Amino acid sequence: MKVAVISDLHANIHALRVVLEDLDKENVSAILVAGDLIGYYYWPAEVVNLLMADERFICIRGNHENILHQVLGSEEAAHRYYAKYGSGYEVCRRQLSETQLQWLFSLPEKINVTLDGITFHVGHGALGSTDEYLYPNAPIERLLGNYSEATYTIFGHTHYPFFHEHGGRYLLNPGSVGQPRDTGGLASYLVVNTTNKVVRFKRRAFDKDAIIAAALEKDPSLGYLADIMNR
Repeated sequence: MKVAVISDLHANIHALRVVLEDLDKENVSAILVAGDLIGYYYWPAEVVNLLMADERFICIRGNHENILHQVLGSEEAAHRYYAKYGSGYEVCRRQLSETQLQWLFSLPEKINVTLDGITFHVGHGALGSTDEYLYPNAPIERLLGNYSEATYTIFGHTHYPFFHEHGGRYLLNPGSVGQPRDTGGLASYLVVNTTNKVVRFKRRAFDKDAIIAAALEKDPSLGYLADIMNR
């Protein structure tokens, strides 16, 4: 059985479509999504529609889903987060239906799932956290402290792909589909083969020029949203 792992889509439909085309060719049976489906970019309704319509997706929410919940309930929070992250949340406010919002906010912050007899723990940040970062260069003691009891402990949040193995268990970050921070414009994700436990990291180019153009138009004061695509 092939299980895909993706994270940090950030409302980037251009990247998600490219990744899904590849995962269809891979014939994956399940797609674990480690949070941050929205935020930053500008196609949240299309992204959420795809996730809701495909039974292969098993999703959790990340810190950006939690931020959106705050934004919708507080003008002060809306102003603060728009200034920090851009107009992506305002786009969510305009685009997402009540059904889509209910679906997003009903997602768990972490899950344990068994696929083909193999256990996966999926969270967004470091173990037990939605907001805490765990980078590839973390001290070994900290890495070891972030293993769950599952064979595969999955996390995202940093936007950097990462692999660590200890005692037959694996700590994995697939990197980011929508806003990769190690190499701009190359969606990052991985595929686990549950039969032989081989983990393959994959990259696919997406139309970064479309993202850059949209970011420059909608958030010209936040150059990071465009610049990160050329890192």
